[in-house]
Amino acid sequence: MEETSEDLENQTYIYYNFNYSMYCKNYSLVECHIGPIRDPLTTVIPMTLVYSIILMTGVLGNILTCIVIAHNRYMHTATNYYLFSLAVSDLLLLVLGLPQEIYMLWYRYPYFFGESFCILRGLSSEMCTNASVLTITAFTVERYYAICHPFRAQVMSSLPRVVKTIVCIWFGAAVCALPTALQLGISYHEYPEGGDILESASCSVVSPIPHIFEFSTGMFYALPLLIISVLYVLIGLRLRRASIGSHPDSINDGNHVSKQKMNSRKAVVKMLVAVVILFALCWSPFHAQRLMAIYVEVTQIPITVPLENIFNTLTYVSGITYYLSATINPILYQLLSVKFRQALKDTFTCSGGQTDSEREMTSLHCDNRNRIAVKKVSSVSYVGEDPRPNDVCDDPLLKEV
Repeated sequence: MEETSEDLENQTYIYYNFNYSMYCKNYSLVECHIGPIRDPLTTVIPMTLVYSIILMTGVLGNILTCIVIAHNRYMHTATNYYLFSLAVSDLLLLVLGLPQEIYMLWYRYPYFFGESFCILRGLSSEMCTNASVLTITAFTVERYYAICHPFRAQVMSSLPRVVKTIVCIWFGAAVCALPTALQLGISYHEYPEGGDILESASCSVVSPIPHIFEFSTGMFYALPLLIISVLYVLIGLRLRRASIGSHPDSINDGNHVSKQKMNSRKAVVKMLVAVVILFALCWSPFHAQRLMAIYVEVTQIPITVPLENIFNTLTYVSGITYYLSATINPILYQLLSVKFRQALKDTFTCSGGQTDSEREMTSLHCDNRNRIAVKKVSSVSYVGEDPRPNDVCDDPLLKEV
């Protein structure tokens, strides 16, 4: 015999009444009505440890990314400007979000920070999220033009144009984040006999705007992933044709592309593809959790024990992957980009803040000063090659020796 919706509601009612009656024996009156102030320590302590590791590594990695790009003039390229913007958004997301998340692991309620902070925190989180997505999309478009349409890239990848694009990205991210943030406020549970439970204050959606979360998922998750996926397929096909000698004049202006440069191009594309794939994996639980919460409420699906367990698990997983996405980007750059690792070394040596040609001269000076063998630094002189700015062969991230 199939269970009806009334049967499910009765099971849910019995489940919660049983649990609340158990709480009343060991917990306060508030906890009797709205549940425990935190989950078991077997859950809270590991989550706190994971969040702390993500916070420390993410802050360090993104600060280093910003310092390396800002300090070394040869890193001032279109792609690196986008990566700098991405590092800033990731850093803000971690600093403004994770400390409060850790606090709320231990104290779900009451929310002590006030309604203004609740709204501002929601605004900053949503804005940084949107900025990250738009930035990744923008530098994917920039890489597509640099590799597939190098002549157009001269205009598309000019630094003034890139700066204007980044400003527009942040402005658009903030505007699109406003509706989501304005839904937030302080909500309270009520006693069965009536009246708010003041100790139950929480930061949550109090003035829902219809379909705003669906819009966010489509605009800042599904659509960007579609655009990025298509562009990377086109980039991959172009590199494949170039590697077997097709259309050499459009890629190299008649010059033979060395195997070394082809490997460098592929390494950069792999880095950017890895960023996008990990972004998709990291953000899918977040959007799934938000949509699940909305549709369960709108459709009034009975909250059964299995459904609640799924939602709670998804909430913890999405919390980890949400902030992990802001930590993993600088790690990817350092692991996959030889040029970035060289720039990191240059930042803390006397060759920092110089151009490629100046770095080689400074390397000689530093080696002589320290009475060690002179070695050529990992940079390439491109004398006699196409001097187009920000071309696929001239981008610092592609000069990996």
